[in-house]
Amino acid sequence: MTKTGLVKAASVVAALTIVSKILGFIRETSLAAVFGATSDTDAYLLAQTIPHLLFAAISYALTTTFIPVYSHVREERGKEAGFRFANNVIWALLFVAVLFVFAGEALAEQLVRFVAPGLDDPVAKLTEYLSRIIFPMMLFQLLSGVVTGILQADGEFGVPTAAGLAQNVAIIVSILVFGPRYGIASVAVGTLVGAGLALFVKLPALAGTGFRWRAVFDLRDPGLKRMFILMLPAILGAGANQVNTLVDRMLASGLAEGRLTALNYANRLTQLAPGIIGASITTVVYPTLARLAAKKDWQRFSAGVVSSLSLVHFLLLPIAVGVLVLREPLVRIVYERGAFDAVATNETAWALLFFSIGIAAFPMQDLVSRTFFTLQDTKTPLVLGGVTVATNVILNLLLVGPLEQGGLALATVVATTVGLILGLFALKRRGLGKLTWKPLLVSMGKTLIASLIMGFAVIWVYRYSASLVPGQRTVHELVRTGLAAVFGAALYLALTWVLRVEELQVAVNYVLGLSKRLGSLRAKVG
Repeated sequence: MTKTGLVKAASVVAALTIVSKILGFIRETSLAAVFGATSDTDAYLLAQTIPHLLFAAISYALTTTFIPVYSHVREERGKEAGFRFANNVIWALLFVAVLFVFAGEALAEQLVRFVAPGLDDPVAKLTEYLSRIIFPMMLFQLLSGVVTGILQADGEFGVPTAAGLAQNVAIIVSILVFGPRYGIASVAVGTLVGAGLALFVKLPALAGTGFRWRAVFDLRDPGLKRMFILMLPAILGAGANQVNTLVDRMLASGLAEGRLTALNYANRLTQLAPGIIGASITTVVYPTLARLAAKKDWQRFSAGVVSSLSLVHFLLLPIAVGVLVLREPLVRIVYERGAFDAVATNETAWALLFFSIGIAAFPMQDLVSRTFFTLQDTKTPLVLGGVTVATNVILNLLLVGPLEQGGLALATVVATTVGLILGLFALKRRGLGKLTWKPLLVSMGKTLIASLIMGFAVIWVYRYSASLVPGQRTVHELVRTGLAAVFGAALYLALTWVLRVEELQVAVNYVLGLSKRLGSLRAKVG
């Protein structure tokens, strides 16, 4: 795939992701308006966390090892061999997933007490009940990961991204339609139904690739053996990342009521831009890097890694600075309504202050980690994950006392940054082609200068706009924040043009493609 093709595909994914994120924020704001930052919401969020702790390691290991191995099988033995390999993976996953679901249902009480020992008995009982409802959704999500891998390896990126729309709609309906009458349990049911819908909407596209689900399971498949060998360290590495989430939840459960929810809401805001921009680039680049690794085309492989990291940093660092300086108005615009009051806004903005620092680092670290998986190297991410976890746990324990939920957020950012830096050093040592970080560092330096100047300007514009557009309503805050954001974006583009940042033209093409796709989606809806 050419650079133009990558930008085009990434813009398609980003456009669909924006729609999905809009629905995601409707979901979050609906949850905040109907249930607020209360013990019910805490119980629901923890109930989601528990099955993720069991399945997320397997899910991440699956999605990161399946595509490289599948690409190698197709490259060496043809498309039909790739489909046979995929069928074997599906049957193996079904067996493992069913075992885990039964185990989770049986041990729900013990898992709740382990994950959130600080919960009062009524909240713990509610969390246990909700987790039992949600557990089976991981069966759908694991199968969905294989289907997504097949589609992406075939060059289909739109359908897997659009599947998230169905999931969000199901949850929103469960909150707004059934939530006021049946309580938080209806949201758990909606979460389960949404996971099932997200799988089923991909099946027509899967059939279009020529894939057919066959009742054949061959343990002697060399691709299956290779994948399971790679998955073992990948599971341990992903499990290490889940320890971060576990420690965050455990420590947050001991804070005052609503702090855990404030941490979650701040994290959701932080992940918006990386989830759109970073994920769209990584989604398209990852199978491309896997194909280049299968062909041993290290020159293009190295160039793709450097240019992708540079583009992610160029696009996300100014957003990180903008979120940092406009954190309170952003939280008010998105969440402050209904049961979500000014106190909840302050608590969420406090966590967002620290989370925002890592907006660019989060997807860059993920991209570096996934680059090792394209090389079928799962040991290095395992070691890096262990260092990241150790850093995060130590900082969590040190910072949660003085900074509360803000300390948990800061620990996550610092640990992620440490993992990113070590990952870059480790990747450099692989000696792939002419891999050099000088272009990346130069681009990052120029981007940092432009972003900092932009940040100070945004603060001034926002304060000045307060005198032009007074008022406390959401629409007033939206106008003030919008003026500051538009001015900041224009200034950032001008500064990067003056500094001759190479990623500017690629970014412009990305944004133009994104605007075109959004226009097409809007026309179809109209």
